[in-house]
Amino acid sequence: MTAKPANQETQRDEKVEAARGRLASTGRNDPCFCGSGKKYKKCHLADDQAVASVPPRAPDPDEMLAEGWRLVEQRRPAAAEREFRAALAVKPDWADALVAIGLARLRSGDQDAARKEFNEALRVSEKLATELRESGAKDAFSRKEAQAYLRASHALGCLAFDQERYQDALVDLERVYVVDEGAVGTEARLIAGAALLKLKRPADAVQVLEVASKSEAGAGRALLSLGLACFASGDRPAAQAAILKALDANSHFGTALVGRIPARAANLGAATAGSREEAVGYAQTFGDAWDEGAKSFLKEILAGRSADASKASGAASAPTE
Repeated sequence: MTAKPANQETQRDEKVEAARGRLASTGRNDPCFCGSGKKYKKCHLADDQAVASVPPRAPDPDEMLAEGWRLVEQRRPAAAEREFRAALAVKPDWADALVAIGLARLRSGDQDAARKEFNEALRVSEKLATELRESGAKDAFSRKEAQAYLRASHALGCLAFDQERYQDALVDLERVYVVDEGAVGTEARLIAGAALLKLKRPADAVQVLEVASKSEAGAGRALLSLGLACFASGDRPAAQAAILKALDANSHFGTALVGRIPARAANLGAATAGSREEAVGYAQTFGDAWDEGAKSFLKEILAGRSADASKASGAASAPTE
């Protein structure tokens, strides 16, 4: 069956609403609204009754989901969850709705309930996850049908990391970055690298972060974490090389990590590559992975970089004979 265009659906809804309004406000013996001079019951009553009796349009789960997200933006997670659950009732086992419910529960502060919804989204996405892995996908997040699965996995990984369940976080985050090397996969690798460092597995962290450091998305942050992992592995030359590349990408990284920039940024969510906000966001998220030894090493690099800059500036300003 061919779906009706949206404007036809709207016109039908308007006609139904108008007929129902007339039935509610016009008596049977009142003059008909059309101006015929006849009583309503002898003119348009039967027509209005027929139009008003048209069954309502079937609920649209996509519209419910969109309305739910609008409510989330308005900071009304409970109302948003009702819309998401209504969408799920119309379209059972819909991963998009399950993830939306989980995120609404997170906004409400109920992490256990959120985790339950995310895990349910993974359950209904098992076939898709297998297909992504077997096909060797590296751009999974660009596929609409895969986004809910990746969001659920990423959210579970972040929850586990925040609760210091680092091994669980690695399992969840690996689901993301093994099939996506874009922005979402890079973020997953950054958090996985931090988890591996927490588990005292710097060599494994190097392997995970090397891939992220070659991505255009967040390469500066990945290089900085790669430098930390190399330092923790005992490879100071590789650590220095990675950190210097990171500082070339964003000169604020070093000062943010050693506390020379105030700890709070205006809008971390809108941080762009190379910005002060990006550096502060990195320090807030991963700063505790930099122990005193790593920070001392970073300070040495910063001092050397500053000295080199001063020499270059002096050479440039020296008078020529």
